[in-house]
Amino acid sequence: MSEDETLENIKKEIKRIMEDTEYSYKGHLESATYWRYGNYVLMIISFVITCISLSITYGDIGKLSSICISALSGFFMMLLIFLNTQEKYISHYKSGNKYLKLRNKARIFLEVESRNMSLEQQMESLKKLNSKRNKINKHSLPIASMGYKGGKKQIEIDKNTQYQVDKEQE
Repeated sequence: MSEDETLENIKKEIKRIMEDTEYSYKGHLESATYWRYGNYVLMIISFVITCISLSITYGDIGKLSSICISALSGFFMMLLIFLNTQEKYISHYKSGNKYLKLRNKARIFLEVESRNMSLEQQMESLKKLNSKRNKINKHSLPIASMGYKGGKKQIEIDKNTQYQVDKEQE
């Protein structure tokens, strides 16, 4: 394979990394949003039911309704603890930002740094970027289908979005 073909293949692979990280970061940030809202909903429901339970306990409404409301309150508290929504939100948010950082590094490499590098240096940089992507993949939670679909929809909507400087060059 000639040097020009190798350089072209490096550019293609960097573009693949950029596309992959684009979908991953958008999907993780969307998933983080769903987990954050889920956490808020469960917390509010749990709080309201606990308040209702306390008012029923000290009110004149029967013991059975008090027991049912208390059990419902306990169920929502158990969901909050078991699902660990806040931790999942934080994990997806951090992963999304790591993918965004990697995408930006890949773009800077492709547009700026690679122009002044030898073939060997470009190969080494490609290996480092790929290694970082694999490391993030290994330690990230899976993206739920809702997060993936939401991220994909954002990408399709933002497809024509460009930085101002890129618009000025055209």
